[in-house]
Amino acid sequence: MIEVAYTGENLLPGNIGHFFVALAFCAAIFSGISYFLAVEKSEFWKKFGKISFFVHTISVAGIFITLFFIIYGHYFEYKYAWQHSSKTLPWYYMLSCFWEGQEGSFLLWMFWNAIIGILLILKIKDWQSPVLAIVCITQVVLSSMLLGIEIGDVFKIGSSPFSLLRDEMAGTSPIFRKSDYLINITDGRGLNPLLQNYWMVIHPPVLFFGFASGLVPFAFAVAGLWTGKYKEWLKPALPWTIISVMLLGAGIIMGGFWAYESLSFGGYWAWDPVENASLVPWLILIAALHIMIVYKNTGTSIILTYILSIVPFLLILYATFLTRSGILGDSSVHSFTDLGLSGQLLVFMFLFYVLPLFAIIKSKAQKKWLHISYWSFFILNITLSFISKSDIVSEIIKWVNISYFVAIGVWFVLYLFRTFPLSYTEESFKNRSLWLFLGSLVLVISAFQVILVTSFPVINKIFDTNIAPPTDAMTSYNKFQLPIAVILAVLAAISQFFKYKNTNISKTLIHIFKNLVLSIIITSALMLVFKIYAVKYLILMLASVFAVLANLSYFIEILKGKIKVAGGSVAHIGFGLMLIGILVSGEKKQVISINKTVNYTDVADEKTKRENVLLLKNDTVLMDKFKVVYTKDTVIGKNTHYRVKYKSINSNEEFTLEPNAQISNEQLMANPDIKHYPTYDIYTYVSSIPDREKQAAEPWGEPHTYKIKPGDTILAENGIIIFESIDKNVKQQKTNIGNEMWAANLKIISKSKIYYAKPIFAITKNSYYTIEDQINEAGMKMVFYVKAENGVVSAYIDLSERPPVRDFIILKAIVFPYINLLWGGVIIMMAGFVISAIKRSKDYRKTLES
Repeated sequence: MIEVAYTGENLLPGNIGHFFVALAFCAAIFSGISYFLAVEKSEFWKKFGKISFFVHTISVAGIFITLFFIIYGHYFEYKYAWQHSSKTLPWYYMLSCFWEGQEGSFLLWMFWNAIIGILLILKIKDWQSPVLAIVCITQVVLSSMLLGIEIGDVFKIGSSPFSLLRDEMAGTSPIFRKSDYLINITDGRGLNPLLQNYWMVIHPPVLFFGFASGLVPFAFAVAGLWTGKYKEWLKPALPWTIISVMLLGAGIIMGGFWAYESLSFGGYWAWDPVENASLVPWLILIAALHIMIVYKNTGTSIILTYILSIVPFLLILYATFLTRSGILGDSSVHSFTDLGLSGQLLVFMFLFYVLPLFAIIKSKAQKKWLHISYWSFFILNITLSFISKSDIVSEIIKWVNISYFVAIGVWFVLYLFRTFPLSYTEESFKNRSLWLFLGSLVLVISAFQVILVTSFPVINKIFDTNIAPPTDAMTSYNKFQLPIAVILAVLAAISQFFKYKNTNISKTLIHIFKNLVLSIIITSALMLVFKIYAVKYLILMLASVFAVLANLSYFIEILKGKIKVAGGSVAHIGFGLMLIGILVSGEKKQVISINKTVNYTDVADEKTKRENVLLLKNDTVLMDKFKVVYTKDTVIGKNTHYRVKYKSINSNEEFTLEPNAQISNEQLMANPDIKHYPTYDIYTYVSSIPDREKQAAEPWGEPHTYKIKPGDTILAENGIIIFESIDKNVKQQKTNIGNEMWAANLKIISKSKIYYAKPIFAITKNSYYTIEDQINEAGMKMVFYVKAENGVVSAYIDLSERPPVRDFIILKAIVFPYINLLWGGVIIMMAGFVISAIKRSKDYRKTLES
C-alpha cells in the first residue's frame, strides 16, 4: 500500500498535545502511587507525590494551551478544531468551542482538579497524602479519557482532541485520501448557535469548577475511612464543602441565566435532564454541609455525615455518565452524543463507587475476603465487559454488576453503623440539630425525586422497561417540589432561633410567633399586589416571606448585625427571596403575543397558534400595550438577527429587540432577546421563520408572454404589473457590451405592497440579450424585449411566477414580573455561602495554630 504524503498540515501542535496527554497520565499515576505509599509505608514518598503532581499540573496546562492554540489558529487538519470552531467566530467564543466537545469538557474538569490539587497541597498538611492520592486517581481516569488509544478491535481508551481530521473522516469522503485535501477545508463547522452567548463563556468553567470541588469532601471522607481517623477529617473538610456548595451553585445559576437569555423554552429552568443531573449533587451537598455543622456542634450524625459527603461526587460521576453516554440524547436539549466511551465512563463511575470500600479494607479493619472479592471482581468485570461479544454473557455481567454493587452499598452502610453506633442522646424539638437534620432529610427527598424521574431512560435500558418521562415536566416536578419548598422555607425560618444546647424556648417561640404574624400581614398585602389567590401558592408565599423576615430578624436582634457570623442567615434570606421570585415570575408570567386571528397554518398546535403572533415585514401589530413592527433583519455569521420595534400606546416609550435564529439540520435554532425593567422583563423570541433557501429553490412556473405598451396593466396571479415607461438611457453594467440598452420601468402591486422592477433589453452589433429582474417577495420574474413584426416595433414582457417569498417571523413574547427577586435572591444566597466559607476557613486556621 502506497503511503500518502499529505501537504499543508501542521503536525507539531498535535504531537506536542499527545506528549502532554501521555505525560499527564503517567505523572498522575506516579503521583498517586507515591501518595499511596506515603500513607501505607513512609512519609518519604510524599515529596515524590508532590513533585509528580506539579509535573502533572504543568502537563494539563500544556494540553489546555496547545488545544486552544489549535482552535484559535484555525488548524482544521485537527478534527476538534474543524468540528467546533470557524473563522467567523470572535475570539471569546473560541473559549466556548474549547468545551463544546466531550474531550474539551473532560480537559476542563481535569484542569480544575489540578488547580484544586495544588491548593490542597498548599493548604492541608496532615491530610495531604490520603486526599491527594484520591485526587490523583481521578486525574488518572480523566486523563485516560484523552488518550485515544485503540487496542485492536477490542476496545478503545479515550478520545484524543488532537486526532487528525483525515484519520477520523477517511471513510466518509475520498477527498481525505488526497495529499492536498486541506485546500477543500476552508472553514470549520462552527459553534452551536445556542452556545454563542457570553454566559456560555463563563458558565461551563464555573460549573466544572463546582464538579471538581465536589471531589474534596468525598476525598476527605474516604481518607478518614482509609487512615482510621474517622472523625478528624471533618474540620478541614467543612470549609471545602462550603466552597463546593458555592461553586456548584454558582455554576447552576449561571446555567439558568444562559437558559433564560439563549434558550427559547421561555424561562430559566425547564427541568431538563442535564439541568437535573447537576442540581441533584448540589442538593445533597447542601444537606451534607448542614449535617457536618450538626456534627461539629454536637458530635452526633457521623454516619449520615459520611454518606452525604460521599454521595455528591458519586452523583456527579453519574451525571457525567448521563450526559456523555448518549443515553439522554432523546430527552435533553444539551447532552453530548456517545463517543464510544460508555464502557469507560461506567468503569469510572463504579471505580469510585467501590473506593470507600477499598479505603475500609486498607484501614485497621482489613478483611482478606474483602481484598479477594474487590480485586477479583474488578479485574474480571473489566475483562469480560470489554471482550464479551455474547448477548447472554453481557446480560449476565449486567445483573452480576447490579447485584454486586447493591451488596457493596448495603455492606458499606452496615459497616458504618457497626463502626459508629447510633447516638442515643435525646434529640428534642428544642435542639437546632433536629431542625437541621429534618432540613437535610427534606433535601435528600427532593434530590431523590428529581434523580428518579431523570433516570427513567437508564432504568428502561437496564430493566428493559418502557417508563415514559412526564409529558409536562414543569407541572410534574412542581407538583412534588412545591410542598418540599414550603417545608424548607419554614425550616430555614425557625432553625436559626434554636441553639444546640440550652435553648430558651419561651424567647424562641416569641421570636418565631412575632415574625410569623408579620409574615402573614405582608403576605396578605403581596397577595393583592401580585394577584395570587390560589391556596397552595399563598402557602408557599407565606413560607418564603417567613424565611426572609425571620432570618433578617435573627441577623438584627440576635447577631446584632455582625455580618462575619451571619453566613447562614444571609443564605436563608436569599433562598426566601429566590422562592418568591420563582413563584411570582412563574405563576404570573403573561404571554402578550396573543394571536387573535389565526392567520397562518404551518403550526398545528392550537395553543402555539394562540401564543405566537405572525409579523409580516413592516406591518404593525397591536400586542398588549405595544405596537410591534418587524422592520428588518441582518445576517451576522450564520445567524439572522430580526429587528422588532416596540412602541407603547400609552406613552412615548419605544425600544428595539433583536432576537436571532438560524435553520440548522431543518430545525430552528432560536436565541431570545430581553428588555429588562426593574419590576419585569419582556422576553421575546422567534418561534418560526421562513426557510429562504427552500423558498428560493421553488421552481418558476412556465412564462407567459404579454405584448405591452406604456400605461398597460398586466393582471397576474400574484398581483398587478403596471408598465410605466421605457428607459432608453440605462447605465451599462459592463463595458464594451451593446450599443443600446433599454429598460422597462415596472410598478408591481402585490399583497398591498408596492415594488419596482427594471428588466433590461440590450442590442449588440450582431445580436441582443436580456437581463431579467425578479421580485421574490411578489413571486415574479420578468424578461423584457423588443422585436419588429410587419414593420412595427413592439415591446413584450415574459412573466414567470411562483409562490411569493413570505418575509415574516412568528414571534412569542412573555412578560416575567418581578423576576429580579429571583436573580437578587440567588446572588444574596451565594453571598451567604461566601461569608460562611470565610468564617469556617478562619476557624480551621485558628484550630491549627492552637
